[in-house]
Amino acid sequence: MPTQAKHMTIRSFREGDEKPLVQLFNTYLSEFLGPIRLTPAAWRSQFTHTNWNAPSLTDDKDCCRIAESDGKVLGYALTDYKPFWHEDTAVIQELCVAEESSADDVMRALLADAEQRAIDRGKSTIALALSPEDGLSSAAAADSGYRERREDGVFMALILDLSGFLEEIAPALSARLAESPMADWRGSVNIVSGDQSSCLFCADGAVTVGPAPDVPDVALAIRPEDLPH
Repeated sequence: MPTQAKHMTIRSFREGDEKPLVQLFNTYLSEFLGPIRLTPAAWRSQFTHTNWNAPSLTDDKDCCRIAESDGKVLGYALTDYKPFWHEDTAVIQELCVAEESSADDVMRALLADAEQRAIDRGKSTIALALSPEDGLSSAAAADSGYRERREDGVFMALILDLSGFLEEIAPALSARLAESPMADWRGSVNIVSGDQSSCLFCADGAVTVGPAPDVPDVALAIRPEDLPH
């Protein structure tokens, strides 16, 4: 279903869109990776079981969302909602925009659209995979609350459901706590991420998740300004 976002419409992929999308892909990435000449057929071929775990673009057109205005493609986001490495994470594999003054607005609108669709699909985290040289995508993601993690390339991640994410990793945290010198520590750790907050409770070497008490023993925040004063 198309959505409206600040003088643009964001809609799902339709057959035949690959031609303008590939033109945009080649132009955008050539700015920082050098000349790229990908063909529409080669772009479509990435949706195979070799490197794409989710349903194909033919079967799930919502994985590619296109921003347009008056019939002109402004940008697109290609999201894998079933990556090989984490079932509760969605990964934006491509985020490309046309060269124009509103590029940052288009990127942030596409990110917000992908985030909402990830939530609708029950994902707790969304990540953006990008080249280290892609400063425009990196800046738009940072403005939208993503945090950077560098591996072979760059991943920028945003936690969509903080409590769900903490519940998911609580068993691993419990195992690490039980083996640490802090195994006997009892207390609460309130975590703030943007407008979300959730609390870890440690007792008897185990970690559970719940609402924060009025005065937690420890307060952590992704942004220092989120810490209580």
